[in-house]
Amino acid sequence: MKRCILVLLLFCTPLLVIHALPRKKVAIVLSGGGAKGVAHIGALKVIEELGIPIDYVAGTSIGAIVGGLYSIGYTSEQLEIIVKQTNWIDLLTDKISRDAIPFPFKLDDSKYLISLPIKNNEKSGGIIRGRNISQLLQQLTEGYNDTTNFDSLPIPFACIATDMATNQKEVIRSGKLSEAMRASMAIPVVFTPLYSDKKVLIDGGFKDNLPIDVAKSMGADIIIAIDAQSELATSDKLQAVPDVVNQLMLMICQSELDIDKIKQVDAYIKVNVKGYNAASFSNEAIDTLIIRGENAARTNYASLQSIKDKVGRVPLKKPHTTSFQLPFSPQYTSIKNDQLRVALRFDSENIAAILLNVNLQNLKTGKAEITLRGGKQSFLNAQYSLPLSKIQEINIINKIAYNDIFLYRNGQKIANPSFIQNTSKLAYSIIPLDNLLFKANISLDYQRFFRTLVNQEFSYPKNYDLFLNYNVELKYETINKKYFPTKGLDCHIGYTIYTNCHSSANYSAFDTQIKKIFPISYSTYCIPSIYGRLLFNTNTPLIYSNMIGGEGYSLDFEQQIPFSGLIHTENINNAFGGLQIKIQHTFQKKQHLTLAGNYAISENHLSNFFHGKPIYGISVGYGYESPLGPIEGFLSYSNKTKDLGFYLNIGFGF
Repeated sequence: MKRCILVLLLFCTPLLVIHALPRKKVAIVLSGGGAKGVAHIGALKVIEELGIPIDYVAGTSIGAIVGGLYSIGYTSEQLEIIVKQTNWIDLLTDKISRDAIPFPFKLDDSKYLISLPIKNNEKSGGIIRGRNISQLLQQLTEGYNDTTNFDSLPIPFACIATDMATNQKEVIRSGKLSEAMRASMAIPVVFTPLYSDKKVLIDGGFKDNLPIDVAKSMGADIIIAIDAQSELATSDKLQAVPDVVNQLMLMICQSELDIDKIKQVDAYIKVNVKGYNAASFSNEAIDTLIIRGENAARTNYASLQSIKDKVGRVPLKKPHTTSFQLPFSPQYTSIKNDQLRVALRFDSENIAAILLNVNLQNLKTGKAEITLRGGKQSFLNAQYSLPLSKIQEINIINKIAYNDIFLYRNGQKIANPSFIQNTSKLAYSIIPLDNLLFKANISLDYQRFFRTLVNQEFSYPKNYDLFLNYNVELKYETINKKYFPTKGLDCHIGYTIYTNCHSSANYSAFDTQIKKIFPISYSTYCIPSIYGRLLFNTNTPLIYSNMIGGEGYSLDFEQQIPFSGLIHTENINNAFGGLQIKIQHTFQKKQHLTLAGNYAISENHLSNFFHGKPIYGISVGYGYESPLGPIEGFLSYSNKTKDLGFYLNIGFGF
């Protein structure tokens, strides 16, 4: 009996020893490649299906982002949802939805074409600061932002960056996870580098775009490499500057990748990314690249199956649980640099105009800005803002303007006033919510008329006048874009008292507007607006009287109300109220067709308002969102003019 037990022990001992030996460790290595790197997600799907355990993750650039998220437990399914529901173009260009911009910064949104730092108080070595992508990575890595050693993550992780200061490869295995991923994808000049101590970290693809040796140094016995890099283009494809730049990037990134490196891996998954580039973030491209990544992995199914057989099936780690909300909406962060900002525009009414703005954010107390507009309507505006708290401030403003305006009535020119206006203003504002603004101000308004060509229907204004004015206004706005909006609400209500310092005559005005965007379909929107302005006194001075006309971009007067169908500025009666309904259809993302109709009533006395003569108009327009701002053309008709008109606008309105 003892002999049998001894024989059995001798037979089982090798099996027990083999079973007790630690299994081989598996690493996945993910290459860079910009948008092409979403193909990694498709390959990871197949690896998950086979149940291959992953013990280490190493990645570069987009591979660092996918790999970093995978290392904290995001599954391929979760990663696919993230990449498909994220607007990558807006994300990577630091674009912010207008409804996320708080007052008063909202007022400058989509106005300036160029912004240049006067004195750079923030380190900025790139055109794009990468604020949005940094916010996204911080939110996605919530729960791991305090982890400083990446070996302690659910799957140990390493990513590659390049230190520009030493021209050396930087293997990042500790620090803040979101910052490490952000550093690895910082394409030089395009994105601001990550500044860490004396290091200036940029895209790791310049030194190691497929970090196989890093995975080995982490302790991996088996390596699965997923390569989403493009092949070098042939000579006939190198005809334009962007093609040459792209080829240069590929040459640099592929210089460290040799055949010997690839021979070290147990499964080399080379994805076919032909037809796509680093900026291929369209929905169609993302779908196709993920499928191609999956197909490439299935092509290597035998190699992957062999790896599975070597390590055996191991229970997979729990997927990452997160409260992260999609789609991602970046939050606004104010620019802290002093800036010179420039705006240009052209329209068929006022021809060309230029706007120059010097914005000084770093004064010892408060901030200041000086704005100069050149063109038919010119002004110089100086403003100083003193914060009282995070939501309250005092503004001291002085604006001197030269105006040369044509006024119309029923389509006929009735006046061409030319005058200087100097307004000195003291204002208090409070912003209890990001999209809510209350403002109260008192102003001294001096007007000097040089000439006014008039016909018999127009009363000649005084040569000069001085007014002391009081104004309160409340604004609430959640519109997501200044031009061609697709959601949101815009409300405004205001009351103003005008007091003539020479005659002590008083005038007052009440105005309001409500606009709401309703989606009709995926690309068509209905935008109704109701608005009105009521003057409570007769003989209101010309400069404060009711004006309508234009599509909203070239307003001649602060109180002017846009009116589809009227190209020119029309002087109307004291009581005015109306409704506009606009249908906006978007196609090919940046092109828009609009159909707008206006109906309003204008009457001298509020008591007879509903007996007033109706005004109606209609316009048909085409718009294109260009890098220079909106380019729009309108054909319009109104019963005021009884004529077909055309209006052209190029550039942001100001």
